[in-house]
Amino acid sequence: MFDLVNDTDHIVGYLWIGRDNSDEDTSWWVWDVVVEPEHRGKGYGRAAMQLAEVHARAEGARTLGISVFGFNAVARGMYESAGYETTSVKMRKKL
Repeated sequence: MFDLVNDTDHIVGYLWIGRDNSDEDTSWWVWDVVVEPEHRGKGYGRAAMQLAEVHARAEGARTLGISVFGFNAVARGMYESAGYETTSVKMRKKL
């Protein structure tokens, strides 16, 4: 787990990454990434994902996955622009 800090060492969120639940040691997962609402849109999420990639790669990871809610278009756009690809889609209908 990493704290995300700004230029004045104020914590603006956190990143939690580690190996995924498979038996594959080279598959890593972003378990949670949070940027506090007042700090969103300032590049902290993108910086967190870059940190995740650097750390996971240094630990031997060959893949890094993340789940994102379908309605979170901003996050999905950021992940796609960073090179993440959709690997599964869940759908549901309210009855």
